[in-house]
Amino acid sequence: VAKDVSVRLHNELENVEEKRARTDEENERLRQQLIEVETTKQALQNELDKTKELSLKRRGKELPKSEKRTPQTPTEEETEDLKCQLAFIKEEAVLMRKKMAKIDKEKDRLEHELQKYRSFYGDVDSPLPKGEAGGPATTRESELKLRLRLVEEEANILGRKIVELEVENRGLKAEMDDLRENELTGGSNDASSREQSEALSELRQQLQLVEDEAELLRRNLADVEEQNSKLTTELNKLKYKAAGSHEGSRYNSNAVDCAKVEALQEELKSARIQINELSGKVMQLQYENRVLLSNMQRYDLASHFGIRSSPRDSDAESDCGRRESEEDLSRLPPHRKREGPVGGESDSDEVRNIRCLTPTRSLYTPEGRFLSRSFRDRQHMMDIRIEAERLSRTIDRLIADTSTIIAEARVYFNNGEFFGRLDEEEEGGRIREHELLYRINAQMKAFRKELQNFIERLEMFQPIILLILILVLFSSLSYATIFKLVFLFTLFFVL
Repeated sequence: VAKDVSVRLHNELENVEEKRARTDEENERLRQQLIEVETTKQALQNELDKTKELSLKRRGKELPKSEKRTPQTPTEEETEDLKCQLAFIKEEAVLMRKKMAKIDKEKDRLEHELQKYRSFYGDVDSPLPKGEAGGPATTRESELKLRLRLVEEEANILGRKIVELEVENRGLKAEMDDLRENELTGGSNDASSREQSEALSELRQQLQLVEDEAELLRRNLADVEEQNSKLTTELNKLKYKAAGSHEGSRYNSNAVDCAKVEALQEELKSARIQINELSGKVMQLQYENRVLLSNMQRYDLASHFGIRSSPRDSDAESDCGRRESEEDLSRLPPHRKREGPVGGESDSDEVRNIRCLTPTRSLYTPEGRFLSRSFRDRQHMMDIRIEAERLSRTIDRLIADTSTIIAEARVYFNNGEFFGRLDEEEEGGRIREHELLYRINAQMKAFRKELQNFIERLEMFQPIILLILILVLFSSLSYATIFKLVFLFTLFFVL
């Protein structure tokens, strides 16, 4: 198929070369005709000058004989000369029209051939066919070069013609100005004025026609230049595609593989970054869990210490209890302040009478402190529970993200092509990262279980605090009985 295509292209190139040779011969012949026209024009101009000189001499000799006829002879001679020049200009215009018709026919034929080439080989912007990667690019390039030369030659010819027509136009304008001056200076009869006006009108019409033809030629030249620029851009595109097709055919397969490997490496980098972020979050959550557990243990000890205290405690122990209460207050936020008196200094008379009736309870017993701390502890418990629930939701999100990363990593690890392109060291690193993901996920699940147990413990302590409040507020039992009931209630909930 390639041989057949190359043979056909070779034949078409030979035809194009023959056509180009014919056009060159035609252009050379037209140049010779233009030169002949120029020589004839120059000869006629010389003859015109000679006739003017002879007429001037005759007028100088026959001045006394014909005084009335002297002002008419130069104008008539000038009109005759202008008529001759107009005849030559008409002949040249006819030749120019014929040439333009031939150029238009040639242009149409070349456009038809270009359409055939585009229908056969495709457009310049379209990709090349598979079987024509090597041959048609060079053939189309040579064809475009030939067309570019032809268009440049036509542009040069049209430029020369435009220059010639402009020179003729200037000459005709100068002759018109001379005629107008002669009309103003010399007097003439009605017949000569009519003839001169008719000649001037004809000259103006011919001048307008010449100017129109010059404008048309300028437009054609602009179109040819635009077509020339388009052809140069197409030629550059073909050169770029011909240069890139050879390089692209060599490195096409390697580029696809490298692109796949680079995409997988970028995904692995993003997975590593997510693993590092998750490990940091797990460490932060473990630290927060340890802080919460230590706070919980401290609150448990503080609550047990407050319950076990009795009215027989010494002043030193009461001072220590006050210091602990002040430390607990200092740890609280500023808006959670304890309201009301601490030691019963501003109690009412009824409360004092009740205390007098129960002499086993002193004014500085830890009962009042316990009542205030029970509300404080309940606030602490609620805050700790809210924080623990928020932490559990965060851990659930982290576990979900980690599970999705593990699933994606499983898909990549199960793909044999991915590990086929990696080295042994990189393969070992990927396996270690996979194991680290599993280990992080297991640790976060264990941490979630511990956090759930911690929340359950917090929920368990709420009824205990309510029981203590009920026993303290609505009973007259001793501290030993209250302690026993609380201990049994706690064992019941724990076991």
